[in-house]
Amino acid sequence: MAYPDLIDLVRDHLATTYTPTTVVTRVQLPRPDTFIQIRHAGGTDLRPVRTRERLDVFTWSTSEPAAQTLALQVRATLHALAGTSTLGIMVYRVDEFLSPRPLDDLEAGAFRSWATYQFDLRADDAIAH
Repeated sequence: MAYPDLIDLVRDHLATTYTPTTVVTRVQLPRPDTFIQIRHAGGTDLRPVRTRERLDVFTWSTSEPAAQTLALQVRATLHALAGTSTLGIMVYRVDEFLSPRPLDDLEAGAFRSWATYQFDLRADDAIAH
């Protein structure tokens, strides 16, 4: 097994969990009224067989309360991954680096919330020889 592609795994999981809400890595134009955006925010090896990855999660909606409600739902969904192989790989831990909070896109006049999560994952290619 290679290093896991956490972006794809989480995007697919959230897309299934929150259908019909769109889940993307980049903001689409035209922008949907409500959607979830995830982006990679860095990571490190935890040798011998783990990796630690951070993801930013943005929830966009038609009002600040709606964006925050979606953020809190996603928060619970991500925390539920800890100690499971639901994503197809072992997720040992899920920690909040920054909890969900409003971060409106003033330029676009859009409501969104932002949170950062840290995942400790199985990564067989991290084995030191």
